[in-house]
Amino acid sequence: MARKKNVSSPPLNDSPGSLLYDSQGLAWLVLDDAAKKVNTLSSRLFVWFEEQLDRLESEPPAGLVITSGKPDGFVAGADLEELLAVADKEAVIALLQRGHAAMERLAGLPFPTVAAIHGACLGGGLELALACHFRVATEHRKTKLGLPEVQLGLIPGLGGTQRLPRLVGVPGALDLILTGKQLDARRARKLGLVDDTCHPVDLARAAERWARTRPGKRAAAGGIARRATDLIARTPVAERLIFDKARSGVLTKTAGHYPAPLVAVEVVRDGLKLPLPRALDVETGAFSELVVSEAAKNLISIFFMKTAVEARAAKVARAARPVPRVGVLGAGFMGAGIAQVLAAKGTPVVLKDKDLAGLGRGLGFAAQEFRGLTKRRRLTEAESKLALGRIHGTVDGTALARIDLVIEAVFEDVGIKHQVIREVEAVAPESLIFASNTSAIPIATLAQASRRPENVVGMHFFSPVAKMPLLEVIRHPGTSDEAVATVVDVGRTMGKTVIVVNDGPGFFTTRVLGAMLNEAAWMLAEGADIARVDQAMVRWGWPVGPFALLDEVGLDVAKHAGGVVREALGERLEAPAVFDRMIGDRRLGRKSKRGFYLYEDDEKKGQRPVDPAVYRLLGWRAQPFEEEEAVDRCWLQMLNETARCMEEGILSDPADVDIGVIFGFGFPPFRGGLLREADHRGLSWVVDRLDELAGRHGTRLEPAPLLRDMARRGAAFHPR
Repeated sequence: MARKKNVSSPPLNDSPGSLLYDSQGLAWLVLDDAAKKVNTLSSRLFVWFEEQLDRLESEPPAGLVITSGKPDGFVAGADLEELLAVADKEAVIALLQRGHAAMERLAGLPFPTVAAIHGACLGGGLELALACHFRVATEHRKTKLGLPEVQLGLIPGLGGTQRLPRLVGVPGALDLILTGKQLDARRARKLGLVDDTCHPVDLARAAERWARTRPGKRAAAGGIARRATDLIARTPVAERLIFDKARSGVLTKTAGHYPAPLVAVEVVRDGLKLPLPRALDVETGAFSELVVSEAAKNLISIFFMKTAVEARAAKVARAARPVPRVGVLGAGFMGAGIAQVLAAKGTPVVLKDKDLAGLGRGLGFAAQEFRGLTKRRRLTEAESKLALGRIHGTVDGTALARIDLVIEAVFEDVGIKHQVIREVEAVAPESLIFASNTSAIPIATLAQASRRPENVVGMHFFSPVAKMPLLEVIRHPGTSDEAVATVVDVGRTMGKTVIVVNDGPGFFTTRVLGAMLNEAAWMLAEGADIARVDQAMVRWGWPVGPFALLDEVGLDVAKHAGGVVREALGERLEAPAVFDRMIGDRRLGRKSKRGFYLYEDDEKKGQRPVDPAVYRLLGWRAQPFEEEEAVDRCWLQMLNETARCMEEGILSDPADVDIGVIFGFGFPPFRGGLLREADHRGLSWVVDRLDELAGRHGTRLEPAPLLRDMARRGAAFHPR
C-alpha cells in the first residue's frame, strides 16, 4: 500500500509496527511484525499499541488509518500459542481486560479512525477493525472478514460478540459468530460490516478519504431493516424470534458437543441488555471459561497439528518439478471431481475416458459443480466459464503425449490399472509421473506394470473431492523423492491438507476405517440393532454411523477394499457373512437404492428407516447390547489398527494420524483426534478395555503390541 511522505518518525526495527504522521495531518499506524509472516494480536503487540495510543492522545492527528505492512494480510487473529500458555482463568481475564481497555481507548479517540483492510481480517483482527469508526476493504480474493473463534471452541474475546451485533444487527452478527464463516469485501459491505470497498491499489486513497469524514456522518449500515431487527433483539420477543431459533439451530448441528456456539448465543443476548463496558465483562467471563475447556484445547490442538502437517508438506514440495498440465484418467465421479478441483485452482487438465458417454457425464458433472460455485458466489460466472474451459475432454490416448503427471481414477482392479499404466507410458514422456487414486491396492503392486516404477505414486482423494480436505499421498519403497514432492505440490495447489504415508494394503486411512466398519458388521451379526449402533456413534460425535457410511461408500467397494487388506493381513481382519449376503442380494447401498436403509424416497431429509428385509436376509436375532460398548468396539478397533500401522512404519507422526482421521472421514473434531482421545482415556485404560472386549468378542480385538508397550511405560502419543 502507498505510504505518505514527510513522516515525523521512522518505524523501529524491533517493534511490531510503526506510527507515521504525514504532512496532511493524518496518522498512519502500520502493523508489521517482522518476526512473523502474518500479524497476530499478542501481549507484545498490545504493549506497543498502548504506547501508540498514548502518543495519539497527546498529539491528536486529523485522522488515523490503521493498516498492515504485510502484502496479503491485515491481522489474522490472536496469538494462539501465547493464549494456550496462560494457565488459569484469572490470567486469561487479565489479558482480555487489557485488550478491552485498548480497544475502548481506540474507539473513544476524538478524531476519525479507519481500518484499511487487505487480506485476512479475522478474529481479533476484525475486532480491532470494529473498534474503529470506519472500515475500508479491498475487493480482492484474499480479503476475508470473519470471527472464526467458534471453530476453535471459543467465542470472540475482544468485543466481537458486542460490537458486531450493535453494528450490523443481531441476525447477521449471529450468523458470523456461530458459523465462523468468512465474508469477502462486497458481502461485508452489503451486511454493513465495512463502509467502502476498493481496488487494492486504491486502498490508501480510500482510507484517507474516510479518515477525513466525521464519525457522525457514517452511513446507516443495513438501513431500516437492520435497525428494526436490532430493536426486536432487545425485547422479550427476541427470545423466540431470534435467540431460541439460533440455539435450536446450534443444537441441531452440534448435538451439544461444542459448547462455544451455545455460549455465544447467551453472551450476545445478555450483552445487548447492558451498557457496552458491562457487556464486555460478560464476554470476558464466558471466554475465560471456554479457553480452559477440553473441547477448546482439542480444537486448538487440531489447528496446530494442521499447521505442522502443512509445514512438512510445504518442505517436501520444495523438490517438486513444475507441472503445467495434469492428465486425469477416468471421468467417473472421482475422476471428474479431481479434474474440476484442479481446473478451479488454475491447472489445465486433460480428462480422458474410454468412451464419449462416460466423458460427457464427467464434463457435465464438472459444469454442474462450477454452476454451484457461481450460485454460492464463490466464483463469478466469467470465472466459472474460464475454469471449465481449462478441462479438455478426450477419448484419445495420444492427448497425453505431453503430460508430465497423470492421475488415474479408473475401476479398482489390478489388471485394469496395469493395462492403463502400460497404455499411458506408451505415449507419455519418459519423465511421466503416474499417480493412482486407488483406495486400497498397494502402490508397489501397481508399479510392477511400469517401466519407471520410481515415478509411480499414490494420490488417495476422498469423496466428494471438492469438499473433503485430505489427500493421502502413498510412496512405495522405490518411489523417488521427486515424484512424491511433485504430487504433494499438486495436492497443495488443489487446496488439500496432505499427509505422506508409506505403502501397504489399505495404506492408513482405508485400513483403519475398514477396521471400524468391519467391527460394526460383526456387531450386527451378533444381534446388534443397525439404527441403535448408528445413533450411538452419532451421539458420540460422528457425522454418520458405520452402517449409514457403508451405504454411502457402497458395500461392494467396502468389500473389495477389505478383501485387499485381509488378503495381506490374514484372519485378524476376517469379515462376517454380512457383506457377502448383502451383495448377493444386490444391496450395494444408496447407489442401488438398496442397502441397510430404505431409499425409495431419495430426497427424504433426516433419519431414514432401516430396511426390515435386511434382518430377514441375515437371519438376524436381536440380542441385548450396550451402546457404550458398541462405540468402544468401533473407535478402539480403529486405534488398534492405527497402532499396527505405526508398528509397520506406514506412518509415525501422531499429527498425521489425527489430521488423517478427522479430515479424511470425520472422526469427532472436538475429541482432538484418535490418538488424542486415547491419551485422554489413558493407554492403560485402552489396553484393559481391549482385553475385556477380546475376551467376549474375539481375538481380533486384542491390543496391538505397541499399545501394550506404551501402557506399560506410562507413555502417550502426544506430549503432555
